[in-house]
Amino acid sequence: MTAIQDKKLLALAQAARDQSHWSRAIELYGKLAQESPQSAEYLHNLGLCYLGSGNSRHALEACKKAFDLNPRFWQSAIVMAKAYKELDQIAQAQQGFKAVLAIDPSNASARLGLADLALNYFGEPAEAIEWVKPLQDSEHAMDVKLTTMMAKLYDRPDWDHEQSAIDLSHDIGAFSKEYLRLPNLTLPPLLKRQAPPSGGTMRPRVGLLSPLFCASPVYFLTIAKWQTMAKHCDLVMLNRGHVDDWASAEFRRLSSDWMDVQHMSATDLAIAIHGANLDVLYDLGGWMDPVGLQALSVKPAHQMFKWVGGQSVTTGLESFDGWVGDQHHTPMSLQHLYSEPILHIKGGYASYTPPPYLPKPASKKLKTPCIFSNPAKVSRPFLQELAQMPGKKVFIHRQYRYPQVQERIAAALEGRVEFVIPKTHEEALQEVNRHATMIDTYPYSSGLTAREALSMGTQIQVLHVGNLFCERHTAFVD
Repeated sequence: MTAIQDKKLLALAQAARDQSHWSRAIELYGKLAQESPQSAEYLHNLGLCYLGSGNSRHALEACKKAFDLNPRFWQSAIVMAKAYKELDQIAQAQQGFKAVLAIDPSNASARLGLADLALNYFGEPAEAIEWVKPLQDSEHAMDVKLTTMMAKLYDRPDWDHEQSAIDLSHDIGAFSKEYLRLPNLTLPPLLKRQAPPSGGTMRPRVGLLSPLFCASPVYFLTIAKWQTMAKHCDLVMLNRGHVDDWASAEFRRLSSDWMDVQHMSATDLAIAIHGANLDVLYDLGGWMDPVGLQALSVKPAHQMFKWVGGQSVTTGLESFDGWVGDQHHTPMSLQHLYSEPILHIKGGYASYTPPPYLPKPASKKLKTPCIFSNPAKVSRPFLQELAQMPGKKVFIHRQYRYPQVQERIAAALEGRVEFVIPKTHEEALQEVNRHATMIDTYPYSSGLTAREALSMGTQIQVLHVGNLFCERHTAFVD
């Protein structure tokens, strides 16, 4: 390959990378790396594109080669750490981010990576805030504010005051106005759909947007609705995730159109949704997918509703036609906490569809109470109240496998604790089924897990109910 050819190929590869056209970028960077196997730059970009495409193993391999060639290429170390996280090798991910910080204590990518681990794996919301505090530049302001807001949903000292919920909702609204808008995108008016020439009945086109079309709350709490709607509607699945399992297969079976939109920018996603000409769109991603929320800010469907999936707190957007709730989760008296009009579903905002492996209620249950939740929900005030309750507590979740999680909880409860670390969702349900009582966390309460426990005859002990949506999941059993 001549120098001119190499330069042209590199320009094409960079353009494909910048536009998130990952398959094309991988092909081009692969050719460049094959021609120049000692180029850390080509290998790094190949790994970066593999990570963007969801292929974490290949990303790790390519960037490890790049880092071996140039140990000062910290960007490759960041990609490696992110790949380790996606491969659920959390200790290696943490080590990778910290290695970058040892070289550059102000490195934003490493600090954001460690904040993500602190919040979503080790259950340390306060620590997540500390990791991002030094990042005050405008380039990272959005990430800092988002991390801080999400951390406060799980643990804040003034959570039990009504004003705290108002202040946090206000902060989210301000964040939404600043970052979740596409001011430079104007979509043409949506076309009114025409009835078939034959005069038959026109089936509504209903779009579902989510990164969790898999065995997740999105499946267990909404699938019954889609199974019913698929009989008289065309369901268009806008897939923003990478997991593919038995629940994904059911979503695919119900869909009339399956669109993989994982790698689209907010602008491209808005254009794609607009092009699908949807009568109704249900957002099932929420705060798990801020890019998705950005796309929805321009209202690319005729009607839009926020439902299960990242539905912890208002989106702060005015483009939604409704927030699907009920009298327990979103009483009308709390409308001031939402930018979306509150809608009530009689009988509950969602219905639980159990997995085929849900155990039958145990005939005899242990009196020792359990806590079945992500460590992030095990807040400082929750632990302080648990410490005042006599006896041992059993914590059930695969993320209690991390030593720092166990140390934090054991210290607060003075060792009166047992950790059960199930390998699968089925094993977790079996463990919960052994207990007569599950103590609900706060301020972020149990959602799907509470329904699972109740379906197996395990009672929920509710200590407190707050005002935000995520603080009221067990309001109906209070």
